[in-house]
Amino acid sequence: MSWRTKKRIKITLFFVLIILIFVLFLALITKEKPSCFDGVQNQGELGVDCGGPCPPCRIFELKEPKIELIKKFDFRGVLDILIVVLNQNYDYGLLDFKVKIKIKKENVVLLEKEKSVFINPGQRKYIIFENLPLKYINYDLDIETERGDWIRPKISPDKVEIDFQNVKITKDENFYILSGNVLNKRNLALNNVKIFGLLLSDYDEILNISSFNLGSLGPLEVKEFKILFKIQPTPHSKFKLIPDVNLFY
Repeated sequence: MSWRTKKRIKITLFFVLIILIFVLFLALITKEKPSCFDGVQNQGELGVDCGGPCPPCRIFELKEPKIELIKKFDFRGVLDILIVVLNQNYDYGLLDFKVKIKIKKENVVLLEKEKSVFINPGQRKYIIFENLPLKYINYDLDIETERGDWIRPKISPDKVEIDFQNVKITKDENFYILSGNVLNKRNLALNNVKIFGLLLSDYDEILNISSFNLGSLGPLEVKEFKILFKIQPTPHSKFKLIPDVNLFY
């Protein structure tokens, strides 16, 4: 083999090597890095795209919030709508859960309202749209929901213990008032506390529901509440008080 042929082979091999190095470099810089969305169990994940550096695998097992009850009330010439939503998950809740109602007639939207609420783990959430025009009571009602990300609350529900004391019902000119005191039995500050009052029939049907914003409730603190009902209780009526505490703050 002549020296010229050897020289050509060396030059060719050199350029082939340069091309190979360039191809490998491109492959390295364009290679998809492991992520929580690549459909592969890698980078220390406990499952496919979950656990380890990714969101907990439990997130993908959670059940969607369930609408348990939709009820319309006709009170003193206005319409109230109650929507009861159940969080079926004992360990995760929602800081942002939107409920939108649309009152429609023949597919024409006549009224639209929206509320954003939190839902604690395992909570049965009462959402009330109050003082709507009574003329819409017999129209169609559509409900749309939208949730944010599932998160664990800062306070576990079993750490909250509230007691109701000196509860009584009185009457003023226009309303019936359920009043009493709320005691925080734990040495734990609570924020965004609301008290729901339910007026029930002897068959536990909800006849009326109202609420009272208590605000914050300090450790072992006692506060007074007053809940106004729009209808008259009967001798067989029952009352139920439900605390609603934001566990995410």
